[in-house]
Amino acid sequence: MRFDEISIPIIKELNQFELELKNVATELDETIKKDIFSYFFSIPGKRLRPTLTFLSAGAISSELTPSAKHSLIQLAIGIELIHSASLIHDDIIDGDLLRRGQKTLNKTFGNKIAVLAGDALYSRAFTIFSDTLPREFAQVIGRVTETMSMAEILNANNTSPDRETYSKIILGKTAAFMSACCSLGGSIVGASEKECNMLSKYGENLGMAYQILDDYIDEDHAAMKNVTIEEGFQFAYVAKSSIENLKDSAYKQSLIILVDYVLDFYSPKVENSL
Repeated sequence: MRFDEISIPIIKELNQFELELKNVATELDETIKKDIFSYFFSIPGKRLRPTLTFLSAGAISSELTPSAKHSLIQLAIGIELIHSASLIHDDIIDGDLLRRGQKTLNKTFGNKIAVLAGDALYSRAFTIFSDTLPREFAQVIGRVTETMSMAEILNANNTSPDRETYSKIILGKTAAFMSACCSLGGSIVGASEKECNMLSKYGENLGMAYQILDDYIDEDHAAMKNVTIEEGFQFAYVAKSSIENLKDSAYKQSLIILVDYVLDFYSPKVENSL
């Protein structure tokens, strides 16, 4: 199973998303007269978080008004900008020199420019949430971004975390954000509270599974000391069961297959570009 097969039901949304993301990068670059943002987005990842957003929305309703479609695309753009900003800052903190096969922003433009570029992406994302999306969406994403930042601080201050601390770190760094992607994707198309909770639980457990398996691929000491690979698989199984009561659709099926994809990539050592 290739990742692009999972996104077949949402290919139109992803294409529109890519076009508008490119426009954001171009607009930011025109302001500073330097191709910093176009450089960063020139080699995209798999767009896992926008994919989760679009599939979650589709699992609730595939018939959207033009206004709802616009809001959904803006939601995905805001989410991806926050993810991108966090990656830029992570590369600076970790001193990484490569991402997705090309030099990182900090390697190419220096740490100072990279920090400011990450800040600019965060700012644009929050502007999108405050200007074009419901107020409660901005509140959710604000809390998620704070949680991610606090988890990074916790990670930086604990070189050998215990089990409880490790779980807090991966919940904050990865799982909480994926949970928000799914619940907000459903909410923007009118999901009920029960449906949003199902999607939120799906995203959180997928995120926990993904991060544990990814840490095992990297032979991360903290993961291997505190959790078993079987626990990572258990989170994946809970993710699947969380959405079993959603109506059957191609979107729901893709969400289920996405869990299998995450499980499968534990076996071969593949580069994490999600």
